[in-house]
Amino acid sequence: MRASALPLFACLAAVVCAQALAADPVTKPKLTAEKPPELLLEIDSPTNGAVIGDPMGSAFVSGKALALFGEYQTFDIVFVVDTSDSTAAPSGADIDGDGVIGERRGEKFLSILGRVLPLPNSDKEDSILAAEIAGVRVLLDQLDPRTTRVGVVAFSGDNDALTPDAYTEVPLTTDYGKVGKGLDDIFRRGPKGLTNMVSAVNLATIELLGSQSAYSAKREGAKRVIMFLTDGQPTLPLENSQLQNAKMAIQQAVRAAKLDVRIDTFAIGEDALSEPVVVVEMARVTSGVFTPVKNPKDLRAIFEDVSFSDIDELTVRNKTTDVAAEELISNADGSFSALLAMKVGENVIEAYARSTDGTAGRREIKVKFLAGAEAQTLTPRMVAQRNRLLENRLLELQRRRVEIKADADEEVRRDLQVEIEKEREEAKQAAEKMRKEIELSVERQEQAEQRRSAPAP
Repeated sequence: MRASALPLFACLAAVVCAQALAADPVTKPKLTAEKPPELLLEIDSPTNGAVIGDPMGSAFVSGKALALFGEYQTFDIVFVVDTSDSTAAPSGADIDGDGVIGERRGEKFLSILGRVLPLPNSDKEDSILAAEIAGVRVLLDQLDPRTTRVGVVAFSGDNDALTPDAYTEVPLTTDYGKVGKGLDDIFRRGPKGLTNMVSAVNLATIELLGSQSAYSAKREGAKRVIMFLTDGQPTLPLENSQLQNAKMAIQQAVRAAKLDVRIDTFAIGEDALSEPVVVVEMARVTSGVFTPVKNPKDLRAIFEDVSFSDIDELTVRNKTTDVAAEELISNADGSFSALLAMKVGENVIEAYARSTDGTAGRREIKVKFLAGAEAQTLTPRMVAQRNRLLENRLLELQRRRVEIKADADEEVRRDLQVEIEKEREEAKQAAEKMRKEIELSVERQEQAEQRRSAPAP
């Protein structure tokens, strides 16, 4: 359930945060080595010296670009999904792709009241919860199970001390099929209850640590990340006590930071953004990233740009032809894939990356491309990535065609306007000439009549 914003809540909450942090000072997440990050840059496919072929004349290039802090080479990510009552509201987008955008039933007939009353959603598959789950799926498609485990925690809340307000839907796993099924189960149960952020952060931290009460196994050296999605304010564990709830949620984040857990927060919609101090502080004290999501429908696009790799720039090009990759996807965990045009014969493929601290590196491999040679051997994940690249290429071609058509239409309109103006001017000139001829004819006619009517001399 969404809580209404209290007067001066942000100001008061800031004071509470300061007190909490003073009592429990924040330390930066500990790194396994006190030194600048090292740049990991690898090309996994094709292999150096390979002979490859492709009817379209392109090579599929995949690899890894990652800034390593100490021994961090793997990721453990827990998605924390808000399932409180308010997530049943329409997202404002056609999430399920059925061509109809869900809305509050009867809202347009009730004017201002329609935006306040808890009206039912005409299409639950276009709800905020649906948008959250769609966003998680987008990021899940970018991750590499070889290096990244994923878990899911859902949270809401009630006043019953015997029932948990947060629960582990999927323990950390590399089986992304289980994650997808877990997301389906969350959506099927649907929104319910209040918003206990304290319980959510605590449980997600437990799973990342693999402690005794966790369902997830402990993994040393992994970079631990919580992706925290919410559309509201903390209304529990203490009912009608937002300031205390805010303080406890931030304290929970402080403890997570001391355990090397980063929290990236996503405040979804007007209510979450009306008083965002809690999600802002949760991200800040854990060296995470706070992302405001004004329109829930934007979640998919936002998750496409999420990154944990600390890579600021990445390029893939054919050094032999000096042509960059036609399509390039850089995933959240540092894995990347690209479609690169080849020429017949030997080609030098180069990957370049620069980390956020300015460290840069290059990797090169040589491959021989023959149109009739055997195609690259791709894993199922590589096939999925290649299909995604081809879809992007198709969308780009469609976009270009639309732009070309628009330009052509605009040119036609300009030509038509020029023609219209030309015809208009010619018509004006013709009318002017005719008018003069008519005037002259009338004048001559009048003169003739005057002569005929004049008395004879």
